Amino acid sequence: MKLKLPKNGNIYIYGTGTFARDVLNILIQRGLSVKGFLDHIPHQLDLPVMPPDTIPQEIRLDSAVVLGIHNRDANIAGIISRLKSLDFSRIITPVELYDDFADDLGTRFWLTSRDFYADYRREIDAVSNLFTDETSRDLYNRLIQFRLAGDYSILPGPDLEHQYFPADIPVWKTPLRFVDCGAYDGDTLTSFINAGIPIEAIAAFEPDENNFRKLSQFIQDKKDRFLSASLWPCGVFSSTTQLKFSTGRGEASNINTTGNGMLQCVSLDEAIPTFAPNLIKMDVEGAEYEALLGAKKTIMNNCPGLAIAVYHRPEHIWQIPLLIKHWMDGEYTYHLRAHAFNDFEVIFYAVPK
Repeated sequence: MKLKLPKNGNIYIYGTGTFARDVLNILIQRGLSVKGFLDHIPHQLDLPVMPPDTIPQEIRLDSAVVLGIHNRDANIAGIISRLKSLDFSRIITPVELYDDFADDLGTRFWLTSRDFYADYRREIDAVSNLFTDETSRDLYNRLIQFRLAGDYSILPGPDLEHQYFPADIPVWKTPLRFVDCGAYDGDTLTSFINAGIPIEAIAAFEPDENNFRKLSQFIQDKKDRFLSASLWPCGVFSSTTQLKFSTGRGEASNINTTGNGMLQCVSLDEAIPTFAPNLIKMDVEGAEYEALLGAKKTIMNNCPGLAIAVYHRPEHIWQIPLLIKHWMDGEYTYHLRAHAFNDFEVIFYAVPK
């Protein structure tokens, strides 16, 4: 085992969420003893949940802490710094954890085995030279370096306020004719309205039933803000088809081969052939590449701005920029921004020249 976990059994898991509990189960299956969870918030779990500073110092010095956190909200670099200040001797990040347990835990968003990247060196290097501005190039190179090193201090601070309209890239053409793929409850539209971005027309796609109801109510409440709005209770994909879908997970509801329901999907080319968008946003929980394939004619005919999530799959961060360049070489400037911690909410922006 590459992790070199302590033989004395002084192993703790930081965090108490789904990822932390999955890590616990796998460590137990591998015959390792875990003393408990570290968290500042009390939880009722099978093992004790303790604040890190309540562990006696002599135990901290001879313990390993496995970070059981993999989400957009926790500042993991700050957590690591805090744990080091408390003299915990060994801190294992999720990236390191996957050296031993990638098959057990499965690919989760961008997180996969570090060995995965070896076969894509040429594509990774090609995208590094694609971005227009230094901020994008620096972020891209840091994200790749982070995924290989597992050092969260490599990541720059995210822009938490301007997702889909960063202040330091060229502005979108307005009024927007906006295609919102993964519209959730209208959260992106709310951000645009609050930022004073004029919107002419909306075509919004949201497959989760509960989210769609909220979205519909939002549009009814804001109908004076738009000339037209069409809402689709569908997913977006490369073609019109039905796929399995995991419902009831809020904004994380997604296409999934083990899903608990069936999802009607459409391609943008087939669903809105005359809409003529000037901005397409996609945050569709890992189906972005396939959704783009289904929007090829729309993109090539209209050259809309693109704001595409590239963190749901490890390969999307280079695969999606290369796809757009292949279709539309010379038509866009390319940018990359992170809008959350820990390599989450990373958005690829293609701005028409």
